[in-house]
Amino acid sequence: MDQRMAIQQIDNEKLLLKQISEGDEQAFGVLFYHYLPVLKQFSLKFTKSEHAAEEIIQDTFLRIWLNREKLEGIENAKAYLYKYASNECLNYLRKELKKTKAIDQLKADYPEQSNVTIDTLNLNEINMLIGNAVERLTDQRRKIFKMSRTEGMTIPDIAESLQLSPNTVKNALVISLKSVREHLNKHGIALSVLAYIALLK
Repeated sequence: MDQRMAIQQIDNEKLLLKQISEGDEQAFGVLFYHYLPVLKQFSLKFTKSEHAAEEIIQDTFLRIWLNREKLEGIENAKAYLYKYASNECLNYLRKELKKTKAIDQLKADYPEQSNVTIDTLNLNEINMLIGNAVERLTDQRRKIFKMSRTEGMTIPDIAESLQLSPNTVKNALVISLKSVREHLNKHGIALSVLAYIALLK
């Protein structure tokens, strides 16, 4: 999508949100790249860390995508995105406080891997790593993940099929996607949220 088209679509924000709520990934990309700069600056004020801010942005947009059916009724997209980003920032700060006394142990358990970009990796290798990460999930999360990504089922359909609440299904997907991302990060692969959505289909 060229920049002119992106600007035209973001000018009609309600239409853009409606398109995203219907599963339009291209419209989601417009929203993502339009608000990425301001949300990143917002997250940096909390975290003082580029890496942490990027993770918060990824988690924010993952949750937006997984809750996209709510977007059609949103009047102010910016305020809605800030609410999600604020929650992710607070979660990050809580986790950092808990980790303060265990930093040395965490460094020993998870040594920093050399950075490897997606351009230098074979796509089959990435898919293999994703598959390994999925197999590490609990039985229920793995089943929900596969029903969503492989079978293309919606959250309400999965909830009805497994006799679970939609929120339980959403939370399972969010946790699963985070686990996949962390597994990839340990192998030096850092992907944007849009890349995750594309690769995890």
